[in-house]
Amino acid sequence: MAKIAFLGAGKMARGIILRFLSAGHAVAVYNRTTEKTVPLKEAGATVALTPRAAAEGADAVFSSVLDDAASRLVWTGPDGALSANLSPSTFIIECSTLSHDWVVELARIVAARGLRYIDCPVAGRPDAAAAGQLNLFIGAKGTDLEAARPLFEPIRKNIFHFGPAGTGTAFKLIYNLMGATQVAALAEAMLAAEAVGIDLHVAAQAFSGGMTGSPHVISHSAVMAEGKRGQAIAFAGRNRLKDSLYGVRLAEKFHRQSVLGNATVHVFEQMVNQGMGDCNDSELIDALRAIAGVPRPPEPSQK
Repeated sequence: MAKIAFLGAGKMARGIILRFLSAGHAVAVYNRTTEKTVPLKEAGATVALTPRAAAEGADAVFSSVLDDAASRLVWTGPDGALSANLSPSTFIIECSTLSHDWVVELARIVAARGLRYIDCPVAGRPDAAAAGQLNLFIGAKGTDLEAARPLFEPIRKNIFHFGPAGTGTAFKLIYNLMGATQVAALAEAMLAAEAVGIDLHVAAQAFSGGMTGSPHVISHSAVMAEGKRGQAIAFAGRNRLKDSLYGVRLAEKFHRQSVLGNATVHVFEQMVNQGMGDCNDSELIDALRAIAGVPRPPEPSQK
C-alpha cells in the first residue's frame, strides 16, 4: 500500500480520497479550510496543516484544487508540497483543471527537482469520483504512467494517455470547453422554445431523443424544464467560465480559432455578471431570462 498526500478536499477530492482509503492506502490531506477535512479524518485520513507537511515522505502527492493560483500555492508557495523531503521515485500528480501554461511550467519545476510528474485531470462528477468511475486524462512519460497505474486503480473507469506532460490538461480544456458550449447552446435553445410558447418538458424530450441528445443535453434540459433552483452544486457557472477561458487561451496559444469558445465565455460571463456565478450551470437559463427581461417561472413546489 502507498503513502499518499492529497492537496485539496473539495467535492471531487473527497470522493477520490475515500476511494484511496478504502483501497488501504495511507492518506494525508491538506485543505486551506480545515472543516472540509473533518469527514476525511473520521474515515481514517491524517490531516496536515500545510502542503509540505502532507507531502513529507509520500510515495505520491495528488492535487485537486480550483485554479492556477491555488495550484501554485500548494506546490510552490510558502510551505508548498515541493519543499517537502521527497524521494526521486515520488509521483507528483496534478488532477485539477488548470491552464496549459501553468501545467507545463509545473512539469518543468518537478523535473528540475528530479521527481516524476503526471498531469491527470479527471472527467466525471462527484458521484463518479465516489464510485471510482472517473475518466483520467493523462499527460506523462509512458514509463511513469505504467509505474503509477496501480495508484489509479481505485478511482478510474478509463485511462486515456494523450502523450507527454501537458497533453492531459490540454485535452481536458478542449473537453470542458466543448461541454460548456453545449450547455450554453442548450440554455439559449430552451429560452427560444419558451419564447414561442413551447412547453419546456416537451422540448427537453425532443432535444434528448434526437441527434442533439448528448449526455449534457439530456441531463441539463430536464433540469432546465423542471425549473428547480438552489440544488447541490455539480458544476458552478463561475467554474464553467474559468475552464472556458483556459480552453480559449489554449486554442489561441496554438494559433487555432475558437469562435464558439469565445461565445461560450461571453455567455457564462453574463451568468456571473448577473450574480449567479455560484449557481449550477443549469441555471444559466435564468441568467439569460434576466438579460432578456423575462420573469423566471416559479419553481415546481411553488405552483
